[in-house]
Amino acid sequence: MHNPVSRMSFWWRPLMLALAIGLAARVLAIGMPAGRGWMLFAAGLAIYLTYHLYQLARLSNWLDGTERPVLSGDGIWGDVLYRLEKLLRARQGEQQKTAADLEQMLEATRSLPDGVVILDTGNRIVWFNEAAERLLGLSPRRDFGQFILYLLRNSRFGEWLQAEDLARTLTLDSPSAQGHTLSLQIVPLPRQQKMLVARDITELARVETMRRDFVANVSHELRTPITVILGFLEAFEDMPESDPREFRKHIPLMREQSDRIRRLVDDLLTLAKLESEPDTRDETVDMVALATRLADEAETLSQGRHQISLALDSRARLIGNGQELYSALANLVINAVRYTPDGGRVGIRWAMTESGAAGFSVTDSGEGIEAQHIPRLTERFYRVDRGRSRASGGTGLGLAIVKHVLQRHQARLRIESTVGKGSTFCAQFPAERVIPETTATIDQV
Repeated sequence: MHNPVSRMSFWWRPLMLALAIGLAARVLAIGMPAGRGWMLFAAGLAIYLTYHLYQLARLSNWLDGTERPVLSGDGIWGDVLYRLEKLLRARQGEQQKTAADLEQMLEATRSLPDGVVILDTGNRIVWFNEAAERLLGLSPRRDFGQFILYLLRNSRFGEWLQAEDLARTLTLDSPSAQGHTLSLQIVPLPRQQKMLVARDITELARVETMRRDFVANVSHELRTPITVILGFLEAFEDMPESDPREFRKHIPLMREQSDRIRRLVDDLLTLAKLESEPDTRDETVDMVALATRLADEAETLSQGRHQISLALDSRARLIGNGQELYSALANLVINAVRYTPDGGRVGIRWAMTESGAAGFSVTDSGEGIEAQHIPRLTERFYRVDRGRSRASGGTGLGLAIVKHVLQRHQARLRIESTVGKGSTFCAQFPAERVIPETTATIDQV
């Protein structure tokens, strides 16, 4: 805010200077003819006016020019030019700050993972970011100023955009990123413009699909044994007279179906527990003792129908949760025994690598698995052969449990299989979880 005193002096100084010129002319005209004094006064005013016109011309040229060097002047013009330059510097600073803020905002918008498209009142494209190029197939070379309905030719999208229902989103397959699902939303902007936001919800859609499949699979897996048990109970209820011998004849099948339900519930509870606890409770796990225990259990499960071998190439121990590791590795051993025909071989091995990592592997001489099935084996309820899996007593959750347990131990499951020759499932643990203690190879049969 300007000082009132300075503002007053700004306007009075030219008037005082003009009066001083008139007074000086009057003093100089003493003793001269009357007209001579007024001529001197007029000449002084002309010189004064010429000076101001020159300064005004300088200011006009300075304002019209693209380059504006620093102006200087005397008297009142010095004050005016100083204030003008100060005001201009302040405005330039504000403009530079505004431009920098705008560029920062645009850069942040360009880097958003969501696609952003600015549309005018006629749904022409004004601006879009890099994500919109990737998700919607737009091109900065050809699509600015184009109608977006010409570029995204989809009847559902056209109806949704014309409706301008801000509360409703539209789910659409990406026209350019194959296999991706988008969620579109409209956001109003000033000057009757609007912003189209495209969000990639492929992973959310996949999780939702998995959830629906999971519920459907659980329902399907439970329906069969429950139907069998209910069928027997209804039959017994309809019998006019109870026959203990007839009842006992069906008990083994009812027990088998009940055990199937119990195993399924146990596996579901195990998965729920693994997912609800983000971290594992670590302890030192004696892998030699664990591998020996699993080999003994394999012998019991096989009942002499397979050749079970154990190779201990190391006495290294692991840092991990013993109960979780037992559950995961037991699944690998049980699957090998169940899916290997009678007379086949099942080999269990615990060994270290040169890098300090360690692996627990189970090799069988079963039928093998085709390559296209291997990436999906750890999905819940995924089965290569549904009939054979149910006949073996599997729930379809064993390898999903293995995957979760290994992930909690920063480990991974490597699967190698050849159709007609057998498979190898190897749980590979990183060196950070291995306590090395090598020893000579020990073979047990």
